[in-house]
Amino acid sequence: AAGRGGIADLGLLPVGVDWTGSLAAAWRVDEAEAARLLDAFLGGPLASYADARDRLDVAATSRLSPYLRWGLIAPERVWEAVSAHAVRGLEDAAAARGAEAFLRELDWREFAWHLFHHFPAMREEPPGRESLAAAWRQDPVALAAWRQGRTGYPLVDAAMRQLWAMGWIPNRARMVAASFLTKHLLIEWRAGEAWFWDTLVDADPASNVMNWQWVAGCGADAAPFHRIFNPLLQAERFDPQARYLCRWVPELGGLAPRDAHRPWGRAPGYPDPIVDHGAARGRALAAHRAAARRRAGRS
Repeated sequence: AAGRGGIADLGLLPVGVDWTGSLAAAWRVDEAEAARLLDAFLGGPLASYADARDRLDVAATSRLSPYLRWGLIAPERVWEAVSAHAVRGLEDAAAARGAEAFLRELDWREFAWHLFHHFPAMREEPPGRESLAAAWRQDPVALAAWRQGRTGYPLVDAAMRQLWAMGWIPNRARMVAASFLTKHLLIEWRAGEAWFWDTLVDADPASNVMNWQWVAGCGADAAPFHRIFNPLLQAERFDPQARYLCRWVPELGGLAPRDAHRPWGRAPGYPDPIVDHGAARGRALAAHRAAARRRAGRS
């Protein structure tokens, strides 16, 4: 309409040298695309969402998070559509379970904003206890390897390379990558939260902080710190044919799935692990026990 500007008038997109080519190829930024993705999800992946949402080798999620983040679709609309779909498909137990599981994820997003409303300083002061404040390590070399997807753990590296290319990664890959940073490397969660804030197209001021605190064990309703993901077993379970790994880590492309999961010495150019899983797990658990003793001594 005359006198009304379009989205281009806001100057949100880069001009001149454009480094966002891979992001532009991955996402169409408008309300119509959000509606299309919702319809596609209702007509397909929702039915198997409860069982397949953690799989990395199939398109099992809605990919609506960027559109929710930027207001291109309302969470109420998504909730109502999924709920109505579940009611219509009550005779399909799998579809009903998928809808229930997806609605829990929407609830989790709203819980993040509930926390953010009541604890606006949660970025600086986690609502849970920051038990490892004295144990965090400064390791810029390891942090750079994690950011660049050069840790030597294929699932962590695939996640971080997809993040750089698309600005988005599936939730299972996010959890494994975040656990690796905070527990295998003992690098403070704030470093990971800041990197995700800079690189995710769905970076949300409430969810991003809450989920990093959840992984690090210092947020509300957080996972216990001693829950440490094994990135090798996670890859074998959720990407058994290594399709996700090989897509985002091309050095693994010529390997059989078994070798792609453990590629060291088999994939030219791919690094050895920057830390041993067993040793890193032991170090993290020792730090957790030391923190517990310090708390007990103060009580």
